[in-house]
Amino acid sequence: MCTVSMVGDHYNDIFKRRPWYPQSPQQWHIPVETITREEFDELKRQVAEMKTLLIRAKEYDERNNEPDCEIEEKMDVLRKVAKLVGIDLDDVIGKGDSDAAQTA
Repeated sequence: MCTVSMVGDHYNDIFKRRPWYPQSPQQWHIPVETITREEFDELKRQVAEMKTLLIRAKEYDERNNEPDCEIEEKMDVLRKVAKLVGIDLDDVIGKGDSDAAQTA
């Protein structure tokens, strides 16, 4: 497993335990009645931390000849959670298949 994938697994595990995590792909939003400002700010902090770790992991994987080995479905979840709090991951893990199809 490459480092980017490992970081992705770690944050996917954290996000899936949250009550706002969607049960279906159509539910990618945070209902304002179910999350406090403090919870939102904490999620945004975690996503920013995740982005920093993904940058470092990507550099590590490239140095160790394991570039772009992450699983796209995993990265798609990270992109969606980051988008919920206004953080863009495109510069780190690319747009992904679903986003690329929408902009084509």
